[in-house]
Amino acid sequence: MKTFIKAIASFFYIGHLPIAPGTFGSVAGLLLAWTSNETLTYVFLPLCVAGFLVAAPAENVYGAKDPKQFVLDEVCGMMLGLLWLPKEIVIFIIAFLLFRLLDVWKPWPVSLLQKNKNPLSIMWDDLACGIAVNVALQAGMKLWGAAHGAAAA
Repeated sequence: MKTFIKAIASFFYIGHLPIAPGTFGSVAGLLLAWTSNETLTYVFLPLCVAGFLVAAPAENVYGAKDPKQFVLDEVCGMMLGLLWLPKEIVIFIIAFLLFRLLDVWKPWPVSLLQKNKNPLSIMWDDLACGIAVNVALQAGMKLWGAAHGAAAA
């Protein structure tokens, strides 16, 4: 059972990479979002559920709160950041950079989720970063479209 929990929590051992496991987990989420096309929601939701289900057992297996090997949260957060956005390379790059910035920086209210002792907070802080990225990009695209449309008229 420990092997199964490690495989899921570390997203098939990406979290065991010696350098920047969170960044590689985010890249995995980005690649899943890129290749999922219209099925992103159907890939994202089961991975999220799996993340919540293995959060507490993973803390026990790794012997740490929010263990660095647990990168399924980055995978899901990155995917949420791209949900319902156009599949365009510029948008994906901006989303990735913004997600990593927020995930490392942990601004308020994400920092409150990070400090929470509940094992489920492993997932919640990265999902909050994903929501922030998605909202920022959705708003940015609307503003860009409004400004671009106004300039063209």
